[in-house]
Amino acid sequence: MRTPKRLYAQQRLIYQPELPTCPHCDDRLALCNYLAWDKTVQTLGGVLSVASRPSHCPHATCEGANLRLLSAEAQGIALAGSTYGYDVMVRIGWWRQHYHATYREIHTDLSTQVDISETHVRHLYQQVYLPLVACHERQHRDRLAQVAEKQGGLIIALDGLAPQAGEPQIWFIRELSSGLTLRS
Repeated sequence: MRTPKRLYAQQRLIYQPELPTCPHCDDRLALCNYLAWDKTVQTLGGVLSVASRPSHCPHATCEGANLRLLSAEAQGIALAGSTYGYDVMVRIGWWRQHYHATYREIHTDLSTQVDISETHVRHLYQQVYLPLVACHERQHRDRLAQVAEKQGGLIIALDGLAPQAGEPQIWFIRELSSGLTLRS
């Protein structure tokens, strides 16, 4: 069994939800005393330690009392379940689709900025980047309907990553409470 490599974050970021009031009763939201997720994320700019502190409605009788709102900005750094930033995934997709680069060439380009293997480059392209481009999350319409029913609607965030050095812009429409990408 291999020993996992240690990544040391250059910066610690703790995000709070952007919504100041409850979508149901319009009262001020209260921050929870825990982090919804706390992870290390590799971006082209360096290694970040990213966490999100959720908020909730303090009134137990409110329809949104059980709703935990997360930060849209935090979700815009990395895909749920991934330790690589969206900028890394965009770079992989750009090199593969526009330059027809091999996984080895992409790995050579990325390895100066990100600790990643050639096998992981292939996995990110095939299992993460391509489904994002194809809007793989559209399969979760039933789950979105349940979220909408439970909280009385969906909380939608639009997020984008600015183009760098001639790369295309990537954007996402995301449902905040479930974290599902609706469109990209």
